[in-house]
Amino acid sequence: MIAGRYLPATAVLLALALVPTIVHTYVGVRTSDGRTSAIVAREIQGVEGVDTGRSALWVKQNFGTADFIERQYGDVALFVTRGYDAKRLYHHPELGLARGRRFELPYILRASTPHGPVAVHMLSGEDAVVCYALLYDREFVESPLRFEAARILTTLAGPAQEMTLFFARAPASAKPNESSAVQILVGAIDSFMSQPPAVGR
Repeated sequence: MIAGRYLPATAVLLALALVPTIVHTYVGVRTSDGRTSAIVAREIQGVEGVDTGRSALWVKQNFGTADFIERQYGDVALFVTRGYDAKRLYHHPELGLARGRRFELPYILRASTPHGPVAVHMLSGEDAVVCYALLYDREFVESPLRFEAARILTTLAGPAQEMTLFFARAPASAKPNESSAVQILVGAIDSFMSQPPAVGR
């Protein structure tokens, strides 16, 4: 039982707790910069990309979005997707996109691009090198934990924003930081960032 004098305060707290649910689930308040994964250049680093035929249903089930591309650039498979469920994009994307491969402990490579430094998450294994970058609100995410902590208040009632995942996989390299996977990934990010938003932000 709740004492009568606490009922108004309890009602206010419950109402506040419902705000994020109403905003994101029922009302669906979202904001978009107008970009899509499809604006990534077909040719990167002088290599023509070929669509892999990745299933849209698979992407929807694993990442909760239909906005994606997957292309083969020489020996590099490039996957780019955008979605509003950030956790589904940043939480170990290699488990789905590099299934069955074993990697050493991940580390961060700070890659230089025409748009500034990018935090590239690196995983290197015996048969493959994987790298990916996460873009949210024009900032690249280095630590998902810090990212979640920083946005927890702004997303309570504010509109949801898209996260972009850039993911590249290539055969193992003696120098992962200089691998073709990193080169194609950086080229894809440059291509994406060079396109002006369709909506003024």
